[in-house]
Amino acid sequence: MIQKDLIKQLTAYRGQVFIEVQNFNDTFWMQAVKSDLIVQLKAKFGSNDETGFVLDKNGYFGKDFDSE
Repeated sequence: MIQKDLIKQLTAYRGQVFIEVQNFNDTFWMQAVKSDLIVQLKAKFGSNDETGFVLDKNGYFGKDFDSE
């Protein structure tokens, strides 16, 4: 998803946001602070850059496999 669209979606989402953390065999979902996540997105990507991440309707923020 494009950075500016993802940030817009994150700010509009009301509820807890969970980020995906993986090791070799396991996947964990940890609660994230939305403002910190937005700061990181702004620091790492330009406003029209593809981030490779997506936020689903349940608040899970993870890898966007459709954009690859």
